[in-house]
Amino acid sequence: MERRKITIARLRSGINYKEPLIDILDSFCYLYHRFQNENIDKFNFGYYNFGFNKAHRRDPKDMPDSDIIVIPSENEFHYHIPNYIDPKNLEKSDTAIKEHILPHIKGKHIIIFRSDRGDTAELYKEKVFNNIDCKVSVLDETDIPGNVHQLKYHFIQDIKQYQTNNKKYKFSYWGTEKRRDVGGVDSGDERHTILKQIQDGEGRFNTRFYGRFSLVKRDSKSVPMAELVPILDDTQYTLCFNWKSDTATTSRYHEAIACDVIPMVWKNYDSTGILVKDDWQRVSSVEELHDKMTEHNYINKISSITNSYKQSLLTKDEIYDSFEKKFLELLNE
Repeated sequence: MERRKITIARLRSGINYKEPLIDILDSFCYLYHRFQNENIDKFNFGYYNFGFNKAHRRDPKDMPDSDIIVIPSENEFHYHIPNYIDPKNLEKSDTAIKEHILPHIKGKHIIIFRSDRGDTAELYKEKVFNNIDCKVSVLDETDIPGNVHQLKYHFIQDIKQYQTNNKKYKFSYWGTEKRRDVGGVDSGDERHTILKQIQDGEGRFNTRFYGRFSLVKRDSKSVPMAELVPILDDTQYTLCFNWKSDTATTSRYHEAIACDVIPMVWKNYDSTGILVKDDWQRVSSVEELHDKMTEHNYINKISSITNSYKQSLLTKDEIYDSFEKKFLELLNE
């Protein structure tokens, strides 16, 4: 029986995966690399704008004879918000998609490795693939029990050099806001105003913000997690938000715990309690967040929250086994 060919294709900025904590999607990159190594005799593998410790090129040579195309995806929806992406970068990647991807996807099975709930199958079908007849499946970060980014906890633990209880930053936030959705419409997400209120109250606290924001004055643009870890090691609290689903969890929760940062959560984040075992972590106003950060003992709280977290933490092998099972199910649909 002829082996099927799987090509991993990065549609926007290229990825050259060398080690964890450099790329937002490095949990999926790590798992896919291991899958490739363990299934090299079962599938043929190709690359587009993606590499494992080698140059990533927009060379479509592996596209025509691919049976399955895997697309690691985070923040694709940003490319469909007017004036959000630099016009030159947008034109470059849109042209590459039109010339290198669209001619080769009719009848193919496209599997999205998704790390942002805004990157829906409908977005890819309608906006990216122009309704070309193809099958689109999604393997979401939350399809792995506890979230695929539990791996970030392990990755951070592998590189941490010290631990301190004398943290100089009361609150840090890293990432982007979700103010606009596809087409530039108001997304309904309120984190941009919440983060602004937190920063406006920073006379009470020492805060840090890293990423892209419309209202918040940032301390730095987004940086790889490997560079951010020393800052987080000096931070006591952060705040986790959901988008499009109250039941979902996010990478930030795992990154925070790994750096001994208490992950407070906004309202109904993780409403089924997969990660959040202590309702004390839930806040519904900035004033409530301020009060809790002021009135409670950080050392006691981080200890109890971390201990609860570790009770359900999967090992790297367990995370891989779950990923492999779900990925194979999609491949065999």
